[in-house]
Amino acid sequence: MPQKLQKESLASSIDKLRGTEAVLPAPTPSLPLPTINSPVFRKHGDAILVVIPTANKQKSDLLTEAFNALKPSNVEIHYISAPSKSDVGEQPYDDAGVEGARNRITNALRELSESTLEEKKIGTVIAASIENYIQQPTEDETRPVDYGVVMVHNATTGRSVMALSKGATAPRGYFDYAQSLGHEGDKRYGRVTVGKLLAATVPGLEKADWHAVVAGVSRYELLKEAIKGLEIPW
Repeated sequence: MPQKLQKESLASSIDKLRGTEAVLPAPTPSLPLPTINSPVFRKHGDAILVVIPTANKQKSDLLTEAFNALKPSNVEIHYISAPSKSDVGEQPYDDAGVEGARNRITNALRELSESTLEEKKIGTVIAASIENYIQQPTEDETRPVDYGVVMVHNATTGRSVMALSKGATAPRGYFDYAQSLGHEGDKRYGRVTVGKLLAATVPGLEKADWHAVVAGVSRYELLKEAIKGLEIPW
């Protein structure tokens, strides 16, 4: 279908989209936790540095809140939040979501300097990332579903953990429209996010949290619930 006609056929108001989608349980079985190859850092003290590779303040705040609540007693903890490339396109599909979360961690850790660790007297380096992805329709679930990946890697011990959030089904027309705009080499690496198309078409809809309107639950609430289930590898 031509892009112009396809776009014109999409629901274009919040009222038409509100409550049209559903919240689904986290995928079972979960996707496998990938191997994370990170640099080896020297020990400069006893403090913990948590690297959060995102420019999204709400994601950063979710992770910071969780780490502060669960950190060991009498341990100083520092945070660095900065964007890092996912290398899986703007809209990951299927297992590219896990791949993107891992890539953000490895790319961020490669940028970390020993001088920063020495200055802050860091003994343990941890990186935590969040990556949302869309599971494409399957025989078991015919709707596209947006899930979140939360991944935490202790670069000092080599231990990693991961959780997948509950998902919000995505409006099928917008999913098809995003697919029609192409991919970045790999078909799992979408060029344009469903959220960006929704925000460009529907006045007042937030591109990073369209879930709150269409499924009635904020993306950040789903991520927060997933983070609570993680056993952080201190």
